[in-house]
Amino acid sequence: METNPPQPFLPAAAMATTSAAGTSARRRSVRSRGGRKRRTIAAEDTGGWASLPDDIVRLVADRVLIAGDVVDYISIRAACSDWRASTDSPLLGGHRHHRSSGWAALCDGDAARPDDADEVAFFKPTTGRHLRVRLRLRGSRIVAFSAGLLVLLHKRHTTVQVLHPFTRAVLLDLPSLARAFRVVGGTRVSLLRMNAAVFTSPAATAAASAIDAIVAWFPGTRAVLFAKPGDAAWDAVVLDIELHSVLAFRGGLYATTKTSTNILQVYPPTYKNTFPVDTPIPDALGDPSSCLYFLVESEGRMLLAVRHYAATPTVHTAIKVFEVDLDRRRLKLVRGIGGRALVLGTDRCLSVSARDLPSISGNSVYSSSQYGVECFSIGGGPAGREWFAALRSVRPFTIVDHLITYCNHLEWARGLMFHEYQLIPDCLVELKTKIKKQDSQLHIPIREPNKTTSKPSPANLAH
Repeated sequence: METNPPQPFLPAAAMATTSAAGTSARRRSVRSRGGRKRRTIAAEDTGGWASLPDDIVRLVADRVLIAGDVVDYISIRAACSDWRASTDSPLLGGHRHHRSSGWAALCDGDAARPDDADEVAFFKPTTGRHLRVRLRLRGSRIVAFSAGLLVLLHKRHTTVQVLHPFTRAVLLDLPSLARAFRVVGGTRVSLLRMNAAVFTSPAATAAASAIDAIVAWFPGTRAVLFAKPGDAAWDAVVLDIELHSVLAFRGGLYATTKTSTNILQVYPPTYKNTFPVDTPIPDALGDPSSCLYFLVESEGRMLLAVRHYAATPTVHTAIKVFEVDLDRRRLKLVRGIGGRALVLGTDRCLSVSARDLPSISGNSVYSSSQYGVECFSIGGGPAGREWFAALRSVRPFTIVDHLITYCNHLEWARGLMFHEYQLIPDCLVELKTKIKKQDSQLHIPIREPNKTTSKPSPANLAH
């Protein structure tokens, strides 16, 4: 006997059936996961994917949240009212949050600051997804992107907040850092270049994290500040060196300097606040003062990219990449990084897959300099030797332009593309006046907004 195949997800019209006795169509109640009754809908009003049982919807949503991104989870909840009622809110409360890693913030290049426009455009290199998120910054400026979160600094009170960009939940409020900032000799210029890292740890659920600490540093100031949830004041680690490239990696904050070949661990504070790593850099790379050192995380490894001058066949800039072994405190020369590319900037460095971004060359390094964007091969190019190229960018912007600008936060925060406005000529009087007026909105208060804040105690000096 021929039978029809099962059809678990029938159209709405096919689901409206009436019994021979003339009974009316069944109705069912939709409840949230907490058990609260939301509304009652007729069976004939549902169908297709919307008719999935609640437990199946929850199972799919939980799998997406664990294996994917909170943005995908939010998209599932937005598909229909039934799915939204069957799943939990992405807001966890307290300092806990769902992870949203791998996103980069794009710059529109129209000289409109994100804190004035109250919106940020995000791009995920691994999927090519693009989102424009409306944010209410309320007098704050974005000073850092870390662990998929935004670090905000209030322009008048210098209080710090941690904001989830996609759930728009304020995860952490910290007191003003003004007093600690004055203790370590900070200036307005260094405050404008403030950067920060968010340290998290796994929460009770596999897809959630909790904030452990915030660490902030300021170019030109030889110190870092840190605070934990519940702290009444910021503490300080005072250094005798100026940090160059900083990377949050495996629960620690590591940094390079402009005058030393040692990698330092500046957080958590250790004995003498230093964690030197032997760096046997060949003499051919030149004097350390003529080199620039960049730390970047790539596929779970810490890499050190050294920008130096090569003298053969002509004098030009070159890049060497080393893998950092923190346990053995030594470096290992990297001959190639396969299909990945490194993007180096003043404020952050990225590792992206060239397979996901066809316009980017694999096994290469993109670096920003006073001449614009430069591309270097690692180990050898098509001809079996290293090569170097200066990229001349024009509008419309390429993905490399956006990633380089994202890695240079000062230009990004001003709404300017790095390759266009890294050096602003004196003839652009109107633009310079606008930037000066915007920068003047950032104040270092003399009196703390929170009167209960106590004076920070700087840690020992680093040697």
